[in-house]
Amino acid sequence: MRNYTLYRFKTLQGRLAVMLLLPIFLIIFSGGVITFLYTGNFLINQWNESAVLKLQRASHDMGMRLSKPIELIETLFKISNQKNDPLYPKSIVEYLNSLEGVTQATFIDTQKNGENTFAQTSAMGMKHHGMMQVYGTKLSKISDPEYNADQGHETVTLFFSLFDSNEKAVGNLEVKMSFNYLLKDIIRLGWWQSDMACIVDQNGKYMAHTNMTMKDRHYLGGENDPLEIEILEQMKTNPSGTVKSSGYPPNLVAGFYKLEQVPWTIILFAQGKIILKSITAYRTAFALSSFVLVFIILMLIKIHVGKITNMIKLLSKNAQNVAKGEYGKAIEVQSQDEIGQLVHSYNTMVEGLEERDFIRDSFGRYVDPDFAKHLLKHPDAGKLGGKRREVAIMMSDIRGFTTLSETLSPEIIVSILNQYFSHMIAIIQKYNGIIVDFFGDSILVFFEPLSSSLEDTVLNCIQCASDMQYQMHEFNRKMNEKTLPELAMGIGINAGQVVVGNIGSETRAKYGIVGSAVNIMSRIQAKAKKQEIVITDAVYKYVKKGIEVERSFNANLKGVDYSIMLHIIKHN
Repeated sequence: MRNYTLYRFKTLQGRLAVMLLLPIFLIIFSGGVITFLYTGNFLINQWNESAVLKLQRASHDMGMRLSKPIELIETLFKISNQKNDPLYPKSIVEYLNSLEGVTQATFIDTQKNGENTFAQTSAMGMKHHGMMQVYGTKLSKISDPEYNADQGHETVTLFFSLFDSNEKAVGNLEVKMSFNYLLKDIIRLGWWQSDMACIVDQNGKYMAHTNMTMKDRHYLGGENDPLEIEILEQMKTNPSGTVKSSGYPPNLVAGFYKLEQVPWTIILFAQGKIILKSITAYRTAFALSSFVLVFIILMLIKIHVGKITNMIKLLSKNAQNVAKGEYGKAIEVQSQDEIGQLVHSYNTMVEGLEERDFIRDSFGRYVDPDFAKHLLKHPDAGKLGGKRREVAIMMSDIRGFTTLSETLSPEIIVSILNQYFSHMIAIIQKYNGIIVDFFGDSILVFFEPLSSSLEDTVLNCIQCASDMQYQMHEFNRKMNEKTLPELAMGIGINAGQVVVGNIGSETRAKYGIVGSAVNIMSRIQAKAKKQEIVITDAVYKYVKKGIEVERSFNANLKGVDYSIMLHIIKHN
């Protein structure tokens, strides 16, 4: 049984099953992880925004409760001023003790050396000893409150200074408010499911908290808790936010918000598994669905793997033949599914390779690949032999290059030529010129009127020559940067009837031209001086209206029994 299993694994069918399943599993798993992380982050960000908004509401509610004693005192002073009725500390204390959340209101007479002259609470009566003088003092002003929670973790104390009509301090007013009262509606906010809340100052010192287990704690992060330390760091730069402990889901989630009235921050803690319950439920559902999907894919692979492996074997066999240059017949496409698409792609690839090899053998490297495909669409373009056709012919040559070659090393000469040819070939291919050959530093090119008139073809040839002369400035600039000598070029252009076709043998052929119009090209271009373009009268008759001529002259060319009219054209 073991040997049979090993044999199945060594077969193409067995390996294909593993090779297909493993990538699919990895893709599903990685895609699932990415999707889960993205969705999880999206849900967490939504929760963060909601948490901050609700913390803001809690901060607002707490601020409103903290401001009630202040608003009451301001109202009492306003009424006193309107009715011109004296306001005494006794009245302020009585009104404050009637407020919800105030556990004790106390007045301290500073005129009695800081001794407490009277105190009144909701649970205690007033002390009458020593109060008469204070009660007889008319108050005219009260200071802004100061806050303190050092006296205990269950109350927050507000301190006021009272002044008489002469703006002389007559005593201090202390108002203690229940911390539980300040936070009583926070549990109803809906986002947190814990009874743990606290208020800290900007340094992390506890002002108050609701958790009895933290009664002996004085500073946030005092026990090196990572979550509390992170909260402190976030508080330094952000007025609000949420922080999570490690793990997923985190053990605790904390939200903080700085109060506007006092330099304190309210912090609420919640259990991560409750807060992020929807996210963890999504993770579990996604994991189960992923395993189900992988199982279904495994069954489908097992059912169809036989057909797949047979086709892969055929493709593999044919690929080996293609590697030997034996393209053979196209494989029949038997289905429209992915295997059918694979076979179709294989056939297209083989067809492309066969066409590429034909282009390489027929046109070499000196014809733009797209233009070569255009040539192949014409009848007999790929066969040996040719046809008579009117074409435009161009030949360029570097002036003084022979003398220059005698002063430079062969390596430098080759380097200069290679850079020059690379520059010129790109321009020629841009204008769909067909390079016939290189003769030393000369380039022979022809332009064939495949889908346009000969007039347009001749004009296109002249434009190519002008562009080549213009681009020599950029080429020479690069030569100067490399401390290499500048080059100058002369160009000749002719037009006439030649034989165009594949010249050579069945094993090696080249698309080119032959004829008398080609034979005299080297003599025509020799009449062009540096940076000049010389055209024959056969060219000029096609483009008289499209170009300007600097000068014209008759030239006697070697091997030609009659003189030829040549024209020097203007170019940019």
